[in-house]
Amino acid sequence: MKNINLLLVRCLCVSLVVAVQLCLLNLGFAYGQQQSAAKEVKPGQINIVQTVPGNIFYAHDPKQFSIQVAADSIEWACYDYWNNKVLSGKNAVVANTVAFSIEPKGLGWFKLLIDAKKNGLSTGLKETSFAIVSNFDLSKVSESAFMGQTHSWQSAEILLPIAKKMGVKYVRDAIRWDAIEKQKGVYKFGDKQDQFISLLAPNGMKPYIVCALYNPLYDNGLSPVTEPAQLAFANYVKQLLGRYPAIADIEIWNEPDIPTFSKGLTTTDEKTNFYFNLLKTSYEQVHPSFPKVKVIGMVLGDVGTDQLVNKILQKGALKFMDEYSFHSYRPVPELIALDIDRHKAIMRSHNGDKVIPINLSETGFTSFTFTEKEQASALPRRIVSALSNGIQRIGIYNLQNKSTLFDREGAYGLIRHQNDTLGAYTPKPGFATYAALTRELSGAKFVEEEAVSPGLIHAYKFKKGGQDVRVMYALSGTGVHLYPKEAAIDVVDVMGNLKTYKAVNGVVSLILDENAIYIKGQLKSPYAKEYVLNASSPVQFKYGFYAGGYTESAGKWFPAIEEVKGQDGKRTRVVAKADLEAKVTWKSAIAIPGDYQLSVYLPSNAALKVNATRNALYTVYVGGKNVKTIQVDQFANQGKWFDLGTYQLSRGTNNYVELTAEQAGQPLRADVISYKLIN
Repeated sequence: MKNINLLLVRCLCVSLVVAVQLCLLNLGFAYGQQQSAAKEVKPGQINIVQTVPGNIFYAHDPKQFSIQVAADSIEWACYDYWNNKVLSGKNAVVANTVAFSIEPKGLGWFKLLIDAKKNGLSTGLKETSFAIVSNFDLSKVSESAFMGQTHSWQSAEILLPIAKKMGVKYVRDAIRWDAIEKQKGVYKFGDKQDQFISLLAPNGMKPYIVCALYNPLYDNGLSPVTEPAQLAFANYVKQLLGRYPAIADIEIWNEPDIPTFSKGLTTTDEKTNFYFNLLKTSYEQVHPSFPKVKVIGMVLGDVGTDQLVNKILQKGALKFMDEYSFHSYRPVPELIALDIDRHKAIMRSHNGDKVIPINLSETGFTSFTFTEKEQASALPRRIVSALSNGIQRIGIYNLQNKSTLFDREGAYGLIRHQNDTLGAYTPKPGFATYAALTRELSGAKFVEEEAVSPGLIHAYKFKKGGQDVRVMYALSGTGVHLYPKEAAIDVVDVMGNLKTYKAVNGVVSLILDENAIYIKGQLKSPYAKEYVLNASSPVQFKYGFYAGGYTESAGKWFPAIEEVKGQDGKRTRVVAKADLEAKVTWKSAIAIPGDYQLSVYLPSNAALKVNATRNALYTVYVGGKNVKTIQVDQFANQGKWFDLGTYQLSRGTNNYVELTAEQAGQPLRADVISYKLIN
């Protein structure tokens, strides 16, 4: 009885702490910031004090900002996702402080610029961002495909309310083995783990937990391969589930295919035996005690070869998992279908031509490789492509940037690091595009991909509560006629703004671009039909390894060293010792026919002549026919745009360029091809 009372007291204390933290967040997040900012402000210094974490507001919230600055006044301007100035103003500064509210007419992501003035002269500039999302009650969402990713070292009391505003039902994180078993057979759960789990339900969310990782008490802190170590791992999982009944979904390990998560293992057979035995032991130990908990297996990263997947499944791994998961960071959003089909095909070959539920538990786009706007546009495209190919749940990596360093791994977040110069936890545009999508597609069921100008218009039909919801976009830009059954139809833009369009003669005409829109309502035959836009302004677009229409076949293609830059100053692609089979294809989607000048960028470094083949072959196909092959010296012309000629291209997706090597053995480099309409 004493132990029970102590447990009750502990639970009450944890609940009280969580409740107090939530109240403090709701009543005044900015207090601590205001206290620190209230100290003397240096000339030229501008402190933007947040009134809510990350400047992320619900539509009904007052959008308030407090500025600490040594100035007479400030001038401010607010810009939307499309870089339109939507609001501006001027406010007097009193005692180094000015407070004001902003009420843009709409939802989404916004940039705020502050210009401090003293005696009429500018003394400093400061930029931040904020987001406005529609009110959304996650507690009423029973079915959702959407996850966010946090990390145990981050601030759960800040990030989970932000994840709630983003609209994800699940939060993926790890409660690590070595954090709770520091002495063999003794399990201690800390306040941080208790707090994380306890904060989820009040925010309407559920845990999706990764069970990992190494423990120095077993197998020298390497991958647990011995029977005692694997039994100890399984017992840790049981202790975790016993402590937190809210956990209903667990992944066993994380990315056993990559060196970071397969320490001490080198060969495919070693990794196969390790993972299969760990999964089997965990399932056999956990499932009888927790039959309602879904055990999710594989959890493979990008480098999991067909050989590794086959070998694990050949051993019978599918008998020891309820669901299957994998990770993919393919740069082109729509090409996720290739990875999904690959995993399905291998699974079917070992499971009587059947598949079990599949989760894409990690995917995303780093704003190191992509611009923040490209990240924002790519995110909903990746999600609908995955859902349309049978993915049950999808986890976007990462909620928060892992660092302030401008590098690939640190910049996957949809909000910024707490020490970012643009403001702690402030949103990138991708936060708003994910928030818009979760509101439109939570609880929706995918129906079909519709054939509306295939390759030019992407059209995905979902059903939600008896209503049709279509997601449409066109990477090259084009027009679409919609035929609503009623007199009008609702359209939600990529930022979440709803607009009602009245039909004219039974038709609603829209212009599509790379940003997904959500069309809500019933259509009648012919449902949707493309119409050709006039080239009223210069038409130019690019295809690269991250921008669609780009595929690699044969050869081992990988990112070039950081010093080798592509046309946008970022890393590019290379096959180090090309064979004659190595190939890249840039496949265009031409919405407006005409004469196009094609140019290819040859990667380089201004301070370093990088090794590259002198015999690259670029073959141009028009309407599927080989019309010209151009030999290019990639070494002599590096750092330049090389003109491939001008070609008359018809509408459609049957125009493309292939890159191959005339001679084997030298580095073959691929970056971007530009298409410019010249008539």
